[in-house]
Amino acid sequence: MKNFFVVFAGLLIAITGFGADGTPVKNWQSVQTYDLAVLQKGIAPYQGKVVGIRCIFRGKDIHHMKPNWFESSIWQKKPDGKGFVDLRAMIAKKDLPAFKLITTEPGGPDMVLYGKVERDIEANFFFVRLLGKTANSDDKGNATIVW
Repeated sequence: MKNFFVVFAGLLIAITGFGADGTPVKNWQSVQTYDLAVLQKGIAPYQGKVVGIRCIFRGKDIHHMKPNWFESSIWQKKPDGKGFVDLRAMIAKKDLPAFKLITTEPGGPDMVLYGKVERDIEANFFFVRLLGKTANSDDKGNATIVW
């Protein structure tokens, strides 16, 4: 029954075109993909940049931080294979149903999520504002990121 609901929710999102507008990104060729462990160790130089982040699952906890924003985390195995590393992620309210479709169970294959590295100045921490899972690029070097 649980699997049926996940498939049904995914189909509903695909049919209704949820998130079809996407997030435009100029100069797509400059967007690089990093292991989550690399970003976690030194995220500050990436502030303001759109990056691809390899991860394998999302955190189970999702917190409603602001009226249109939710906080969670994304996870990847450590390079040495002993344990996991995580990174704080912010998700827009409109993207939350798509984010919830990402598994919370470790052990799956790597996936790439795209996001913009930002800093909360008041609380003094860095996070990734997730933009989506798929990038549709054009021949002018621009892309649209969608869930």
